[in-house]
Amino acid sequence: MKRHPLSCRALRAAGYDPNSSVLELEHSNGRVEQYLGVPPKTWQAFLMSHEQEHYFREHIANSYLKITVEQANRSRF
Repeated sequence: MKRHPLSCRALRAAGYDPNSSVLELEHSNGRVEQYLGVPPKTWQAFLMSHEQEHYFREHIANSYLKITVEQANRSRF
């Protein structure tokens, strides 16, 4: 899924598949999550939001089923 870069501290990039209603989110620590059943209007509102991190926490994070695709990057130290 193609991801679009985001301009937030905690979120690096996001992508959306309208055929399956899956939103994919890459966090700044490298963790990648997919949120299932996200309507296109929610995706559009997220992209257009001036505070994407806040929109994500308020409208997506606890509202849709989450699948972790990649774990966060771990430091070697």
